[in-house]
Amino acid sequence: MRPLEVADIHQDLLSRGSILLLDTTTVAIRFVIQLVLADEFPRLLPMELWLNIIDQYHKSTARNFVAVRATSISITSRGKILRCRDILLDVSSSLAGATAIIDAEDSLNHPHDHDEDSRGHNLILAEGPDEICAIEYPNQGPTSTSTTTAALSAPNCLFIVITVPDVIARLGDGRCWVCQERRWIRLGYTGVVGQETDAFMGSELACPRCMGLDFMQEDKAFLQKYHRDAPPAEEKEARDARISARLAELGYA
Repeated sequence: MRPLEVADIHQDLLSRGSILLLDTTTVAIRFVIQLVLADEFPRLLPMELWLNIIDQYHKSTARNFVAVRATSISITSRGKILRCRDILLDVSSSLAGATAIIDAEDSLNHPHDHDEDSRGHNLILAEGPDEICAIEYPNQGPTSTSTTTAALSAPNCLFIVITVPDVIARLGDGRCWVCQERRWIRLGYTGVVGQETDAFMGSELACPRCMGLDFMQEDKAFLQKYHRDAPPAEEKEARDARISARLAELGYA
C-alpha cells in the first residue's frame, strides 16, 4: 500500500470503489497538528515543543486500521475533503494460491469492476451505513494559509493500493493459516501452496499470502540462483535485510 495523495482524489476513486485503509490513530494526531499550527489555536507551549510531543506520541502509539471506501469529494478554497464509509473485510479468508490472491487484490482495488462470478475471491463482506471520517487534503502553493500548512505537515492517515498482506497485517493481527505466522513456508510442508510456487522441495520461501506475491517471487529467484551452492555472504546478508525490511514494513514482530 502507499499513502493517498491529492492527485489520487478524483471521480475515478469513487467510480472504482477502491478500498482504502484508514489509520485511526493518525487521524487524531492529524487533527491535533492542524489545531496546533493554525493561527487561531491558543498556544501555551512553544511550537517546537508541541511538534516534538506529537512526534513522540505518534512514534510510541500502536497504529489501528480500518477499511474504508471513499463516498464523496468536496472542493473548497483550501483544497479537497474526502469523506469515507467503513467497510467490513473477510480477514480470515482461506485464499492462498497466486490466482486467488491476485483476484482478491483486484476485488480490493477495483471492486466495482470485479466479476464476482469469475473466481469469487471477494474480500468485501459489507459496507457501513454512515460516513466515519472527513479528511482534508489542502492545496499546495504560495497562497497556502497557516491552516493549510498545518494540514500539509500532518502525517498520512489514508492508504491506497491495498494488498492481501496489508489486510492480514493491519486488519487480521498478522494471522496466516498458510505459514502459521512464521512468514516463510517450507515447500512440501504446506501442500498446495508449495506446489503453486513451483520452487524446490525443502526450500524455505517467503509466504506468498502474508508477505506478498511479488516479494515471494523475488525470494524464489534468490533460491533458484543459489539452489546448488551457498550464496556469497553479501548476497545472504542482502536477502536477510530485505526480509527484515519487509517484516518491519508490515509491522510483524
